[in-house]
Amino acid sequence: MKKLVSAAIVLGFLCSLFWASFHSNGREGFEESSEITGDFTSFSSAPITISPEGYYFVKEGFVYYVSHDFQKSTVLCDKLECIHNDDGVDNLFDYYECNAYVGSGSFHIYYYKDALYVRGSSMNTPLDAVYKLSLDGTGRTVLYDKGTALTGFVIYEGMAYFADTAWKADSVAHTIKRFPLDHPEKEEVFYETAEYPEHTINQMKCMDGFCYFYFFCSGDVGRESSYLKIDLESGEAEKLHEPKTCRLELGKDVSFLMEQKVISDEPYDKEKKYYRAKKGEDWEPLTEEDFISVGKRDNLRGLDKKYVYFMTDNWLEVPEPVPEDDYRVRVYEHDGTLAAEIPTGEFGILYYIFPGTEDYMFLETFQDGNPLKPEFYYVDKSQFQGGIVEPKRIEMGK
Repeated sequence: MKKLVSAAIVLGFLCSLFWASFHSNGREGFEESSEITGDFTSFSSAPITISPEGYYFVKEGFVYYVSHDFQKSTVLCDKLECIHNDDGVDNLFDYYECNAYVGSGSFHIYYYKDALYVRGSSMNTPLDAVYKLSLDGTGRTVLYDKGTALTGFVIYEGMAYFADTAWKADSVAHTIKRFPLDHPEKEEVFYETAEYPEHTINQMKCMDGFCYFYFFCSGDVGRESSYLKIDLESGEAEKLHEPKTCRLELGKDVSFLMEQKVISDEPYDKEKKYYRAKKGEDWEPLTEEDFISVGKRDNLRGLDKKYVYFMTDNWLEVPEPVPEDDYRVRVYEHDGTLAAEIPTGEFGILYYIFPGTEDYMFLETFQDGNPLKPEFYYVDKSQFQGGIVEPKRIEMGK
């Protein structure tokens, strides 16, 4: 059973994608109209964001502030006597007394114009809600709560975009809705389709006037998964790719693609193909002479304006399993030059890689494979000089 649960998590890895985003150097680049900075999006969540004051993480349902140098951290709540100081509660809903609590499950958190916006769990239903939090921990407002399951959430140019699913008598409709952050009551349906009844919308990102997202089917690994983009002005949708199993990383100047024939929760030989496309050019196949990770059949895991990220496929068991001591995140410049190898064998199941900012990348792991017990690590990109770089754990205290 544990192996099947692990397979489900790894399946999320294999079928998700990142889109490259703009990056900032530390405190620079924040304007009054600033969007989120850096790439902190994973398959179904975005648990990290950055502001001029520091980083903000969602961990075990609480929003934490962490300083830029990772030396200070605290729960984002200004109450001196608060339930977040307790070791535990009989009912998780009691935690909503704390200004920093946003529920359980997966989360999205974004900084925008001196506030935090979080997709978390509803106080009133088993489904989802959107919260607005002050940066000083003095307040939390329910911005949106209509008894819906939000499978994607993005803040872009003053608008909130989110994915929703409606089960009707004879069909399943997926919608993407949006509303102005200062007028959440002005909600509108931006995109709707009944073409993918067995799928869910994941990995939403908005940039350069487009919304990108991914239709993923977890119930049948043989079903095709589709990557789409929508013009935010016209609403016109375009299908970008539709293989059975792949990883697509889209960047401004270069993009990468990994295709795989089959996927299973049993040991198997993963035949993979890797491609790179420079702006305006066709896909070119890659070999192990181009990237070491091609020969090792690593999984493509991320892209930013300088680096492309791969990780060991720890389910690759043919001809033999990869020893845990050899588990790595491998980081390359876009031309294939090895920038860093990050040891991850002690982490167990490495769940998410975040390209992060120009200064740091981030890792999220789960204790004993439990998604309710995440731990976060940062890696200093100034050490990316072709050798081993050790990740450092981010300590978060209440």
